[in-house]
Amino acid sequence: MAIMLDVAKADLAFEAGYSQPEFGLFEDRSAILGHLFKRLEPHGLRLADLRFESGNLNVGDQHIVCFLFNYWMTVKIRLERIEVNCSELPRDHTDKFKAAILDVLKAVKEHRPNLSFRAFALAVGMHAKIEGLSARDYLSRFVATAPKNLGPSTGNGVVFYFGPEGDRLLSSITADISAVVQDAIALRIHGMWDATKVSADFISGIGDKYVRQALESMELSLPG
Repeated sequence: MAIMLDVAKADLAFEAGYSQPEFGLFEDRSAILGHLFKRLEPHGLRLADLRFESGNLNVGDQHIVCFLFNYWMTVKIRLERIEVNCSELPRDHTDKFKAAILDVLKAVKEHRPNLSFRAFALAVGMHAKIEGLSARDYLSRFVATAPKNLGPSTGNGVVFYFGPEGDRLLSSITADISAVVQDAIALRIHGMWDATKVSADFISGIGDKYVRQALESMELSLPG
């Protein structure tokens, strides 16, 4: 029977890699800014939260950055990929975040209709208490023995790596003692999908399904 999680804090990282670098992506800056602003203004984007960053003279450092949802979400449009990082992922904002990510992808595709994606990657992190169990007791089930003669054990963490499965190219699960929430576990679930086999809006379907599947494999469950 699955053990219920009480999530105190969560975050999300999403990446969409292009099939090849789009060296002409920023040739018409006003055009790409227009597509992004049109798509993201309904999500609260302001002109003050949208800018170009050149970094040093390295071509790969050029990108557009924009901030959404009171800076909880940072979007970077690069020559070879799109990066989205959400430092906070409140449950009541999940659908809003998904919609904004999808609109970022649509804006870039509108600007460069011939652009194709190579892979989509998603990582969800959470710090959660486990119903009826201490974090240390839960994690101990994954480790049979610990190294000896190094002092008293204060706990353990585990990482599992998985190869291709269906449309998924690879995945991993990391579980450890949380350094943020007392007596909680820190989980990180990561997956990468073949963009030639899944659509860009996978984030609202396949991604959710995989996170729940990964939790079930760890005998864990989210409420609802």
